[in-house]
Amino acid sequence: MIETPQAQETLAELAESTASALLAFAQAVRPASDRDGDGADLASLGLGRRQQEIAALAGLDTDEGLSTSEVARDIDYDAANTHAALYALAARGVAESFRHAEHTRWRLTPRHRSANPYLAIAQLITAGEWTTFDDISLVVHGDLRHGREVLRAAVELPDFPAHRVLPPGGQVPATWRSFASKTADPGECVRLLAREGVPVDVDGRASRAHYIGWDQLAERACDAGRLA
Repeated sequence: MIETPQAQETLAELAESTASALLAFAQAVRPASDRDGDGADLASLGLGRRQQEIAALAGLDTDEGLSTSEVARDIDYDAANTHAALYALAARGVAESFRHAEHTRWRLTPRHRSANPYLAIAQLITAGEWTTFDDISLVVHGDLRHGREVLRAAVELPDFPAHRVLPPGGQVPATWRSFASKTADPGECVRLLAREGVPVDVDGRASRAHYIGWDQLAERACDAGRLA
């Protein structure tokens, strides 16, 4: 029985290295048609719910990626099953593992990078409109449980129109920031909205007349081929 944390960590690293090598071999021998599919559309792959949650994490859509424990924390899942889901995504060619500072990290494969589903839906919101984190969660997952992940994407992805995606009710939060701002700057959000013709009242609430709901977003997503 392995009792010390150091020994457990060593065994875990060995298991991850072995599994990564086997996955790399599987990818190398798999026919190109099976490996590459018809495109980089994650929605068309028929991923399970947890796999979808993982693939949607903004941190995986970067070169730095996330550790297994960070993925488990972000989707509120246990580490063992998170490992299994990540390896399943690797076998599908969606995610890849790599070594960094003697530890294993994960990220989306290059063909799926920048295919973040939250970004894909947010980019359907045009100048002069706004929606909420919950609306995007509804479009992507069919529920309201992923608003926090949409918020993380808004902050971490450079092309995400963060000023157009607000909390429920449309109030610009005091903690608002975007990839460009890096620090809290709600005034910048108000200025960007006003520049696009969206009035914001004295309480920091965007005009409801410019709100776009999940049903309209879903219709646009279907028209644009961004929903399965």
